[in-house]
Amino acid sequence: MRRRWVAGVIAGLLAAGLLAVWGAWTAHLQRQVRALASELEVERQRNFAEMISHVEAMRGLMGKSLAAGSTRQNALYMGEVYRRASLAAANFMALPLPEELGAATGKFLNQIGDFAYSVVRNEAAGRAMDESQRAELARLYQTASDLTATLREAGKSAVNEGFRFARAGAGLSDLFTAWRQRGAGRDPLQGQAAKHLLPPGLDQMGAQMDQMPVLVYDGPFSDHLEERTPAMGGPAITPEEAKAKALAYLPEGITADVLEVGERNGRLPVYAVRLAPGGGRPAAAVDLSREGGHLVSYINARPAGEPRLTLEEAREAGLAYLAAHGWTEMEPTYGEVAGGFATVQYVYAPGGVRIYPDQVKVRIALDSGEVVGVDARSYVMSHRERGGLTPAVTREQARAAVNPELQVEEARLALIPTEAGDGEVLCWEFRGTLGGDTYLVYVNAHTGLEERILQMLITENGTLAL
Repeated sequence: MRRRWVAGVIAGLLAAGLLAVWGAWTAHLQRQVRALASELEVERQRNFAEMISHVEAMRGLMGKSLAAGSTRQNALYMGEVYRRASLAAANFMALPLPEELGAATGKFLNQIGDFAYSVVRNEAAGRAMDESQRAELARLYQTASDLTATLREAGKSAVNEGFRFARAGAGLSDLFTAWRQRGAGRDPLQGQAAKHLLPPGLDQMGAQMDQMPVLVYDGPFSDHLEERTPAMGGPAITPEEAKAKALAYLPEGITADVLEVGERNGRLPVYAVRLAPGGGRPAAAVDLSREGGHLVSYINARPAGEPRLTLEEAREAGLAYLAAHGWTEMEPTYGEVAGGFATVQYVYAPGGVRIYPDQVKVRIALDSGEVVGVDARSYVMSHRERGGLTPAVTREQARAAVNPELQVEEARLALIPTEAGDGEVLCWEFRGTLGGDTYLVYVNAHTGLEERILQMLITENGTLAL
C-alpha cells in the first residue's frame, strides 16, 4: 500500500514538473512570437503613416501645379509629385492589404507618377501642358483629394481604435505552428498574414480607385497603351506551374512558401502569386502571364539596409539577375538611387541596336545587391523578332541633321516608340553635350529627319531622360 502511495506521489511530482516545463516553454515561445509581431507591426505602422504623408504632399503639389502660372514652376511641382507618388507606392506595396485593394490603388499611384514624369519631360522639351492635360490633372487631383480624405480618416480611426495589422495575441495552436515554422527556417508570423485586419475605412478605397477616370497620356501605365495585344505569348500555364515559375524568379539563395495564386484579367491576363519568404521577410508578389508564364512583375517590399554598393555595381547585379533568368542581350540605360535602392532600366540590344520598347525596370537593394523588384510589362507587351533594323541613312548623313554645336560623344542605332505610342521608328541616337547639359538626339534612320530630343538629367543619384 505504501509503495503505491509513493509511486503516486512520484507520478504526481513528475506530472507537475512536466506541466511546469511545458508552461515555461509555451510562455517563452509566446514571448518570441509577440516580439516578432511587435517588430513587424512597427514596420507596417511606419509604412502606413509615411504613405498617408506622401499622398497628402502629392495632392497639395498637384493643386499648386494647377495654380502655377509659369512652366518652370510647374515643372518643379510635377517633379516632386513624381517623387512623392513613387514613395507612396513603395509604402503601400509593403502593407499586407487584399489584392483587390492593392491592384487598383497601386495602379493609381503609379499613373500619377508617370503622368507627372511625362509633364516634366514635355516641359523640358519646351511643350507646356495643354488644355486636355490640365483637364487630366484636374481629374487626378480630385481623385487624389478623395484618396487623401479616406486615408486621413483611416489614420485617425486607426489611432483612436488602437488598430494593429497583426493580431495582438496567439492561441496555443498558433504557437505550435510558429514553433514548427521557426524550425523550418520560415517566418513564424507569416501564417497570420491572411488573418490581418483592414485599417478602418480602407474597405471603401478599392471602390474609389475602380471609379478612377481613364487616363490618355503617353506613359507605361496608360490605359490606351494597355489596349495593345501582348507580343509575347505561348502555351497556357496552370496555377501549379505558376507556383513553380514564381519561386524560380526569386533571387538566388531565397526560399519561400506559396500563400495563394489569384488571377487578374485584362489585356495581359496574369496569375498573381503571393509568396512568404523565410527569415522574417515581408510577403512578396509575382505576376506571371497566363499565356507563356512570362514574368510581368516581381515585388519584394523588404526594408533597405545600409547602402554598400554604387549605382554601377547595382547595374551589374541587375544585369546578372536578368541573364540568369533568360533575358539575353540586355543593356542598362538609365538609373537612379533613392531610399537605399537603385532603379535601373535595361533594354534589349541585339547586335548593339537598342530596342527601347523592350525594356525591363529592375529595383536593386544597395545593401546586398539583391533584386527586390522587376517590372517587365513593357517587355512582355512589345518583345518580338523585328525586321527593318538596317538604316537607309548613314551615321554621317544623320549627323548632318544634328545641331553642329552639339559635341557628340556617342552614336548608335536605336528603335524608339513614336510620340503617339502607336508605332516604332528606327533612329540614329546621338548623345552629346551643349552648354553644359547632356542631350539625346534621335534622327530618323530612313528619312534623315530629326525625330526627337531628350535632355539627360544627371545628378549624384543617377540619370534620367526628360
